Amino acid sequence: MRIIVVGQGPFGEKVLEALIRRGEEIVGVFCPPDKRESRWPFLAGQSALSLVQPSHMKNPEVHDTFLNLRPDLVIEAFVTDILPEKLLKVPSLGTLCYHPSLLPRHRGASGINWALIMGDTPDRLNRLLG
Repeated sequence: MRIIVVGQGPFGEKVLEALIRRGEEIVGVFCPPDKRESRWPFLAGQSALSLVQPSHMKNPEVHDTFLNLRPDLVIEAFVTDILPEKLLKVPSLGTLCYHPSLLPRHRGASGINWALIMGDTPDRLNRLLG
């Protein structure tokens, strides 16, 4: 299965690392341009992946690259830029958005922080969800 990973930060890096360790066929990695030292270029380079760092996922070049990579699946891991609908339609199997906290309780870029601040443990969440 041909997979594109879209993400950023340590959370996204860990998801990409796990997929690489599993031997998944990662055909492309999309993350924002580096604002600080990041391991994304290192991970992509170690795995001979196509690394794309667009300023916005709505850039026309991103859509062209998605089409050229022919993904079966796109995995979003900590994405703060909204993917346009036309990108979501490219992969034959669809797109999975992997959010690091319970939605909609802790949506947004600080989901992990708010889960910790609110004391969300598995037991507490089970009680909340009934």
